[in-house]
Amino acid sequence: MPRFTSSFHPLLVGLIAVAACSDRSTPTRLVAPDAVADMVRGPAAKISYDAKSEAEYLQKWANIYGPLELAAGGTRTVASNGTVNVRAVPFHVGADFSVFDHLKYIAVSTQEFAVPAVGSLMFSVRVEAETPGTVPGRVVRGCYGAPFSWTSTSDPCASPWSAVALEGQQAGVVLNMINFATGQLFDWFVSSNKVFALVERLPSNVTGVGSVGLDRAYTQIVKEASIVPGKKYDLAIRYSRGPGTSRVEYFLDGALFTAVDNVGVPLDVAGTPYTGIYPSYGQGEVLSLDSFVIGHGLFSLLDAFPFQHPDRPDLSVSIPMSERLFGQGADGRWSRFLVTTQSK
Repeated sequence: MPRFTSSFHPLLVGLIAVAACSDRSTPTRLVAPDAVADMVRGPAAKISYDAKSEAEYLQKWANIYGPLELAAGGTRTVASNGTVNVRAVPFHVGADFSVFDHLKYIAVSTQEFAVPAVGSLMFSVRVEAETPGTVPGRVVRGCYGAPFSWTSTSDPCASPWSAVALEGQQAGVVLNMINFATGQLFDWFVSSNKVFALVERLPSNVTGVGSVGLDRAYTQIVKEASIVPGKKYDLAIRYSRGPGTSRVEYFLDGALFTAVDNVGVPLDVAGTPYTGIYPSYGQGEVLSLDSFVIGHGLFSLLDAFPFQHPDRPDLSVSIPMSERLFGQGADGRWSRFLVTTQSK
């Protein structure tokens, strides 16, 4: 069972364990383009997914992994203009177990959105991010071994591990596009000075769904770029499918930032240029994805892939809390959530 550093870790552990084993019954409603009265008719159908109050936010979004940083001192506010602000400076929640250190705050839409059989689904949002306490070129240190086996950098380490963490890996304000049925997801990470696009397929030991092992699971940062601190950015992720097509595109302020074809196949297997973070351990498979939910939150990504997967104990890296929580945090603002469906 995961162990967490926070003032309420017994509650956190229970919530995380339940969520990790759940059947992902939240969200509950699949929204097709012709099913919503307030959609814009025409070539592209659009749904605004903003919330204008805390009550409306709680109807539209679910914290399926528990309150996390909100219960440890973080704050969330929802303004009448639709802006959601989640602040956790510094982070207080960490876990030396699987992917659970990554989650500082995550909210998932209670509606699920269909992808046309031939066409695309796009999630977009305006984001403003600050990540105080992040350190350029910071080296994260760990020790090869089982989860929780290395608790302090002052302890001897027989097989040391280290890696330079990108600013957005230390703390990021995130937009997620998630298909829980397959574990496939796409992310934007925004920090004070950087953005990066990430493509990932979670294994079944994390999602509790299907039989996805390391032959098909992967997590890879596609591309990183510098941004202007304090500026609001319009982010979008668009997934398209059809005969011979399974493609994700990432847009920054309306311009194509990067794209990945043959979704489900790791980038290094496909020969697609990427940052090198992280190499995969399998061939993957091309996926045709039926639907997605939206996610947004605050994350870190400091672990070594494949994140203590039980099938590869030789690759397991334990990282102490002093390396995971070093005073960094994130302050994120999201507004103008929009869902766009395009049939072809």
